[in-house]
Amino acid sequence: MPTLADIYSAINTAKRKGADFVQNPGTSLQQMAGNANDQARVFNQLNDQALAEMQQTNRLTGPAGQKLMQTMGQAYQPVGMTVWHGSPHIFERFDPSKIGTGEGAQMYGKGLYTAQQQEVAKRFTPRDMNYEDQLMKKYQQAEKSGDYTSMQVYEDFLTQKTPEEIASSFKDMGFVGKDLIKAQKAFDDAKKLYQGQKQGSLYKVDLPDTHIRRMLDYDAPLKDQPYNVRNFAKKLGLDMNDLGGDLLMKVGKSEEGKKALQDAGIPGIKYFDQMARGDQKNARNFVVFDPEHLTVLERNAKPIK
Repeated sequence: MPTLADIYSAINTAKRKGADFVQNPGTSLQQMAGNANDQARVFNQLNDQALAEMQQTNRLTGPAGQKLMQTMGQAYQPVGMTVWHGSPHIFERFDPSKIGTGEGAQMYGKGLYTAQQQEVAKRFTPRDMNYEDQLMKKYQQAEKSGDYTSMQVYEDFLTQKTPEEIASSFKDMGFVGKDLIKAQKAFDDAKKLYQGQKQGSLYKVDLPDTHIRRMLDYDAPLKDQPYNVRNFAKKLGLDMNDLGGDLLMKVGKSEEGKKALQDAGIPGIKYFDQMARGDQKNARNFVVFDPEHLTVLERNAKPIK
């Protein structure tokens, strides 16, 4: 007998994948079943947590309960995954001519980069050069005085981490006593510079999971990838135990490599964010080849009509 999660997942899948089903019914059925199983597992976990929370607190609106309701609500939305994009440009639609003009280095191929986590996208909003210069001066001053604690804090800011990320990592750094005082002072100084700089725009974007589930998974073995990826890898003579990253290296990260992947029916690349920690350690980033696959919903929290 199907669980409630199976029903929600089936509704969600059917709403958003009708067009893809018409084009490739066999593959779509397999992918839809897998997606429903994944969502069912998540739902069941959240359901158990919410029940345990309700028994302890006698409340239905605790953190676990709210997360459960949010997940149930998302199952009914006729949209894909909400992702985030940081950019120096102001726009309402993505422009392929702007690829490569932002803060990223196109490390995972040529395309439009989006992030599952909002804080990750914020790292790639453009930095104020004056901010960079002032922060570097503080770093050099700390270096001259042998203050390695402050150097670590300034370095974290220079590598595009947000103040929230840096503050949460203080415990992991093991700062105590005088080092903790130094770290806090350096943090406060750098945060003032951070908040005073000119920021770019943060975009909230819809990315249909019709495209996500056909993407090349950079971190997964080829044998566990979608059919279109496995088929292309076999044509290239790759071992099915190789990773998605090996396939990307084979075709290259240039415009030619992007075209080769697109011609194979691969709409983009997904990979785990290497800087994500804690509850976000499995956060994904997405490289999208076709700008038509992305719909801008908001710019700096303001809806795009």
